[in-house]
Amino acid sequence: MKRCGFVNANIYGREETAFLVDEGKFILFGNDDKIRKLLLPSEELIDLKQQYVYPGFMDSHLHLVEYGHYLNNVVLKDCVCLEDVKNEILTKIVQGSKFIIGRGYDETKFPKEEILNKKFLDSISKDIPITITRVCGHQMIANSKAFEIANINEDTSVEGGLINVEQGILEENAINLMHEIWPKESVETIKEAIIKACKKLNEKGVTTVGSDDFLSVDEDWKMVLDAYLQLSYQGKMTVRVVEQCEFTSIYEFANFLDEGYTTGVGDDYFQIGPLKLILDGSFGAQTAALSKTYEQSKQKGVLLYDDEMLNSYIELANRYNMPTITHVIGDAALDQILDVYEKHLLEGNPLHHGLVHVSYAREDQIKRIINLKLVCYIQSLFLHSDALMLRNRLGEKRAEECYRFKSLNDHVIVCNGSDAPVEDVDPLKGIQIAVTRIGDDGKVLNEKESLTVEQAIETYTSNAKKAMGLTYGSLEQFEKADFVVLGSRIETTDPKEISEIEIAMTVMDGEIVFAQKQVNNLNKKLSTTNDMKGSMC
Repeated sequence: MKRCGFVNANIYGREETAFLVDEGKFILFGNDDKIRKLLLPSEELIDLKQQYVYPGFMDSHLHLVEYGHYLNNVVLKDCVCLEDVKNEILTKIVQGSKFIIGRGYDETKFPKEEILNKKFLDSISKDIPITITRVCGHQMIANSKAFEIANINEDTSVEGGLINVEQGILEENAINLMHEIWPKESVETIKEAIIKACKKLNEKGVTTVGSDDFLSVDEDWKMVLDAYLQLSYQGKMTVRVVEQCEFTSIYEFANFLDEGYTTGVGDDYFQIGPLKLILDGSFGAQTAALSKTYEQSKQKGVLLYDDEMLNSYIELANRYNMPTITHVIGDAALDQILDVYEKHLLEGNPLHHGLVHVSYAREDQIKRIINLKLVCYIQSLFLHSDALMLRNRLGEKRAEECYRFKSLNDHVIVCNGSDAPVEDVDPLKGIQIAVTRIGDDGKVLNEKESLTVEQAIETYTSNAKKAMGLTYGSLEQFEKADFVVLGSRIETTDPKEISEIEIAMTVMDGEIVFAQKQVNNLNKKLSTTNDMKGSMC
């Protein structure tokens, strides 16, 4: 990583127009002439052509390994009918796949008369096992062949999971039964998935993520850990990862701690973050735990832990100075974890325990979150895709109590993310939706909870830095040179068009990891190629 200069830029939050990078860090900010004079003719100088420099975006919660895995398999997110699903699966079969793994379907987008179930998947193939996971990740549908291989029948039961053999539906913990029959992953295939996902993230301006991976493709967390450590050692990571650690049991968590792992262990490219717990499901699958029934059913969703187990996890995490972040969608799950946190959190929440999603929160719960100073990992992208479904599942009144961004952001740390592969990684679209709150039905959901553009930017930058306890993530001297170059200024763009801003370049450690076009070096007259990790600095 050699010295290089970047000139002719508009830099977010700064008056200077240029900066010098050396050994992967910002060494100096100044005007163009000052930076030019500091460089030798043999050193590199990049003209940013008046484009806009922001800190590298941080996606505070996703599933990086699973996202790469998703990209390698059958992608169903754009399907709006059964014929679309069939065509995507058949394409993979024609290509020679002997086991079909798909993800991303959302049955609420299909015509009402079309039913996605085992019978439909059997009509595609009874010989090749097919498993497809809902966009939310909390429901799966499989064909008869997959049920046969997994040895699942009417007598099969799973604690914290639901199975409907006739329809071919599995929910929550029952999905793991199908995961066990998937083609086995190796460290090498996991590394390939990570690299593929990182490339997609770089294209969206992302340089750091909080990622839940340990149970993404296998129950062996050590295999995922090995894959990350190898890539880091080999210098192949183009995204920094803070691992949000999930386990199959408290015994596995204890083994992990006994081996010397806890928050902060790692290096510049991969480090251990918080313990991650999933308390309930999703609104789409009607498994998010509610205090009152869903609007058009008698269901209240599913709580995946009892209080005793939650207490045990958090007590153990506290003993090793490890924060806990908990997936909560419904208000019943939120009640449960708030009761537990109130017993265990130190005053001021110095470990930064937090809530992931916190989708539906009553006013009394908002006050408790603020009192506990819990970090909130939101996904504003959910609001767009969930808007119509929220009104159907919860009714108008409860829908208005969902995604309380402003109420939370005014008092606690709020950071943003995609939960990929639930949503595609897209910070600019996330900023847009946090500001406009326009759903997929074209309506604005509870405009009072909108963030300002500046606040929305902070959820992907400075707030995420605080939430994950990082020492980098700002455009400041001596911090890591991670930044994104945009074609337009976010703050002056029409909020409804923020997602259309061009991402010109993504830089990590002073090296170009994505470029929309060729980047001219004013000193050497050389260039990097599109979306290749450069040797620029």
